[in-house]
Amino acid sequence: MIRATVILLFIFSLSVQAQSPLNIRLSASYQGKSLPEALQEIESKESIRFFYLAPWIQSVVLKQDFTNKTVQQLLMAAFENTDLSFYELNSGSIVLVRDPAREMLHRDLLTTAIRESRKPEKIELGTAGQFRPGLKVRVTGKITDSKTDEPVAGATLMISDLTAGVITDQNGKFEAEMLSGAHIVSINYINYDEKIIDLNAFTDGEINIRLDETPVLLEEVVVVDRAATEVTTARIGQTRISMQEIRRLPALLGEVDIVKQIQALPGVTTAGEAASGFNVRGGGVDQNLILYDGVPVFNTSHAFGFFSAFNASAIRSVNFYRGGIPAEFGGRASSVLDLTSTEGNYNRWQGGGGIGLLSAQLHANGPILKNKTSAAVSLRSTYSDWLLNTIRTNYSDLTQADVSFFDGSAKLSHRFSDKARISASWYGSTDGFRISGDSTYSWKNQLFSLRFDKTISNRLQGSLSAGFGSYQYTVTNLAPASAFDLSYKIRYPTAKADFTWRPGLNHKISFGYQGTFYDFEPGNLIPAAGSSTSTIIMPGQRSTEQAVYFGDGITLGSDKIYFEAGVRYSWFNELGPGTINLYDPLLPVETINNTGTKSFARNEKIKSWNGLEPRLSARFSINEYASVKAGFNRAYQFLHLITNTTAVTPVDIWLPSGTYLRPQYADQVSLGYYQMRKEKKWEGFVEGFFKNMYNILEFKDGANLILNDQLETDLLQGTGKAYGAEFSFTKNAGRLQGTASYTWSRSLRTINGPTEREKINKGMEYPSNFDQPHTVTVQWRYGISRRIFFTGNFSFRSGRPVSAPFAGYIVDNISIGNFSERNQFRIPDYHRLDLGVILEGSHRRNKKISGSWALSVINLYGRKNPYSVFFKGQPNGIFNAYTISVIGTMIPSLSYNFKF
Repeated sequence: MIRATVILLFIFSLSVQAQSPLNIRLSASYQGKSLPEALQEIESKESIRFFYLAPWIQSVVLKQDFTNKTVQQLLMAAFENTDLSFYELNSGSIVLVRDPAREMLHRDLLTTAIRESRKPEKIELGTAGQFRPGLKVRVTGKITDSKTDEPVAGATLMISDLTAGVITDQNGKFEAEMLSGAHIVSINYINYDEKIIDLNAFTDGEINIRLDETPVLLEEVVVVDRAATEVTTARIGQTRISMQEIRRLPALLGEVDIVKQIQALPGVTTAGEAASGFNVRGGGVDQNLILYDGVPVFNTSHAFGFFSAFNASAIRSVNFYRGGIPAEFGGRASSVLDLTSTEGNYNRWQGGGGIGLLSAQLHANGPILKNKTSAAVSLRSTYSDWLLNTIRTNYSDLTQADVSFFDGSAKLSHRFSDKARISASWYGSTDGFRISGDSTYSWKNQLFSLRFDKTISNRLQGSLSAGFGSYQYTVTNLAPASAFDLSYKIRYPTAKADFTWRPGLNHKISFGYQGTFYDFEPGNLIPAAGSSTSTIIMPGQRSTEQAVYFGDGITLGSDKIYFEAGVRYSWFNELGPGTINLYDPLLPVETINNTGTKSFARNEKIKSWNGLEPRLSARFSINEYASVKAGFNRAYQFLHLITNTTAVTPVDIWLPSGTYLRPQYADQVSLGYYQMRKEKKWEGFVEGFFKNMYNILEFKDGANLILNDQLETDLLQGTGKAYGAEFSFTKNAGRLQGTASYTWSRSLRTINGPTEREKINKGMEYPSNFDQPHTVTVQWRYGISRRIFFTGNFSFRSGRPVSAPFAGYIVDNISIGNFSERNQFRIPDYHRLDLGVILEGSHRRNKKISGSWALSVINLYGRKNPYSVFFKGQPNGIFNAYTISVIGTMIPSLSYNFKF
């Protein structure tokens, strides 16, 4: 009996000794106490020793009652969502440790940067005493050019322990959420030195980073239209254009052209050479919203499309959306091209200019009040008549032709403080075009905008803006018997209020209001003295377009998932005074069926339209280098371009929706996969889309679209659809860099009204005027040396559809043709090769004036690409086809650009 008792006591004593200190149950609450205080009390009551560094845990406070709970449960609750952990050293000791992997990563990144001669800059937000284990801090800031103080849009910030990179917005601003503690941040952008930040972020804070522009190093430069990693992190269908890289591509007669670069993107086509408009994913040229400092632009070309209306030197940033359009944009059904003008430097004056075969430009910007007020000005003009007069064509003698254009811009900005600023900008352009013995065309744009930006709090920002725009053209005929002036004008004041609220570090809400008033003068024909032409004054039209929007974007799953849902509600009113034609409701809308008119008083509502526009965008990051994106957007369009040409021309007219013109709208869904190599040497994507379009506009055969007071009788509306796949591959590093893209797509339309007179192609589906199934673009640059680059551009597009006569006959010695159904034939395919050589000046940082030469050869092998086809009847009733080529030969050009 005694022996048994001794054995049981021995076993019990062993079990007591073997009990882990982590399993000891606590007799006190410890709620509300700091962790060091609780550990000291536990040590005084139990045979436990804790080993730790005080700064790691001094800010940890216990938030629950631990009575009768174990030591392990207390420590697990205290260290939840932190990089702290614990382990049992022996039967009576517990060691508190921080995650060694994170510390090792931080040390390795610093060592690597120093070894590669990339000196890290140390920045601290808060103090070490404010360190809170597991606390997430919000870091915001702005990235600017060290010389110009201009914001760097599209720069990439890679943060050591975050999966996805952070991209700066168009104002160079960024925000990121990270654990309190030490981080390594690397900042990259095209043609700038990489910046390494050794960041200790103990609290929320703001950092401002200045990047130094660097000479192009052959093995390190990135030459793409977006920053590395943006291909995986930007929203679906979004592209940021690098202004610096546009200037290094071959340019027609030395003129850098933003619109031409847009035309080279996947999913974008154009009617032909020198066409100013562009078609996005099967949409019409009128379905693209083009904004200059927030104000719409209605004509984007000089010289009938040869040159862009925008001086690249006056543009700071370019954002292009062809899918997943944010809720803040509306009014057009296919795409958004958002241009922001250059803001003046607040510290020193700088500028530059350029001169080519056809035009010259000059720009300058700098402080008026240092660090407070700045100004930026740019001017550009042409002297192209000498070249035009040397051209010989089969159409007309151009020796007396005249082509001229001018554009200018100015921007004045003032900082009230770091949180409030105001800016006023102006843009204007004028054009003139005349051929001997023909009419004289002139057109002009005028844009004004005033914007006030205010940081209301750390989480709420807002901007108020007002603008005014106008577009007008005049056609003058000087023939004595029929001399006239034909004019058209549209004026449109605008107002906007946009706000951004960030309720959480990975949560962004945007909302606002937008309104525009339109005043149309659809056309006035005024005869000259002695002319037989009759006076025609088309009645004016007035309308308002308004919208409210709301967007909510949130990042989930450790930065792997980004989801944004938005909605836009827009409404449109056609206002009096005005008179509408009435037609028999049982018959087609035609002149012979007119039953009278109805008049409306000033500001009386003639017709109203409205629509709800849902927007969705999502991104799933598979890892840092690959992502899947999807998007859906509905967009309403209340204005219509009235034209029977495929390309935009200055004499086209815009009309509002009304009694007989329903607003267009489109639904688009897109899905894509995006991949980048870890070394960031190449990237690529494939993206598919499907778009349904409603109430699209077509004209009847033989329609009269100018000065027609019953225009509705010559127009038809129907449906359209477009679908396709876009492929892009970009090489970012090495001597040879560039982008190759291929797009397969279709654009189809159906006009199927209730009567035969209201159908096209018997109501069956047919290709749109800009249906081009295959498009290929290759752009490259080869670094011969650090200063000399060989550039090139090759493009291929399927021929556009056309209608052609399939039979002809003679009536009273006049050739009459029987034409096919609409767009059943195609003009020949388009392809062209452009080459250029860029010679840059010295890359010394402190050089006061630097310049570069650009030698370009456009259409190297002289292909006569057809712009359009026309048919001419012969005496035997046969119709011969003739093609018109805008650029039918090789065109060399030389330009010089400088900056100071």
